Amino acid sequence: MKKLYFMALGVASLLCSAQQTISFEASEGFNLGSIHNQNGWEVTLNSDNQPITNQTISSEFASNGSNSMKIAVDEAEDFGWFPIFGAAKELSPAFNYKNLNVEFDVYIDEIDGSTFEFGTYGIVDDEFVPVFVYSFNYTGNLELISSIDYDYEDASFTWQANKWYKIKTEITEDAIKYYIDGNLVFTGLNFTKAHIEGLTFLHDNFSGAAYIDQIKINNTALAVESFKSKKWRTYPNPVQDILKIELPQGEKTRTVEVYNTIGQKVAQVAEKKEISFNSLKPGIYIVKVITENEAVYTTKIIKE
Repeated sequence: MKKLYFMALGVASLLCSAQQTISFEASEGFNLGSIHNQNGWEVTLNSDNQPITNQTISSEFASNGSNSMKIAVDEAEDFGWFPIFGAAKELSPAFNYKNLNVEFDVYIDEIDGSTFEFGTYGIVDDEFVPVFVYSFNYTGNLELISSIDYDYEDASFTWQANKWYKIKTEITEDAIKYYIDGNLVFTGLNFTKAHIEGLTFLHDNFSGAAYIDQIKINNTALAVESFKSKKWRTYPNPVQDILKIELPQGEKTRTVEVYNTIGQKVAQVAEKKEISFNSLKPGIYIVKVITENEAVYTTKIIKE
């Protein structure tokens, strides 16, 4: 099983938001407190299907402005062995992996605490897979995930606590370059070759906290307004039979896929602007639309 266990806990809610943000400020619609359900961010769910605590919008530290996202230990939960606790956000449409830069700032408040992993995920053969992940090991070593099975490569970089680091990743069709504070620390293969479907910021719930700020893709802040122009819709919702799809002007459908809440593909059509739900059981489904120019749109649909 792939290590994005925490995605399976909240997949239905992770894949239904389109609003994008950058630096967690009040001007972007963020409020101090739990980040769960704020502007599309979702927090790991516990065994009672409730979001864990201490994954918040915080004013304690920020690399720019007043706020940042804080991911910290929930003492009510057990140690996770792997980084599976934290927050994630789906990106809609997905970003093409062939020419992409991703940047964000991170701050960790202690060594010998939790291992923190910051990165992105894609979907391959109906499974969540890493595209790139920085693993800030509790020992102070930086490791980079180098396969979909979560093998690690040593970056030969030692990180320090209580310091902001500027992370930048350059992705091309064949390679991924990893930078810290403008310095290239590792070059590896683009092992997944999957479009970036979302962001993950995780820890193993041992101790300590990390702060994330100033998220950018292709050197563009992920502002709300930049995505409002990408208007698309699916209707009716709830649906009984035929779901219709309207894409932004000029975009054409290549494939429409429907997934249930445990990530199984249950329907698919090609080159159509509608899909039948007639044979599906009542419940919640995720509709994924892939366009001819490889943009990816996702939304949550209720089948009556």
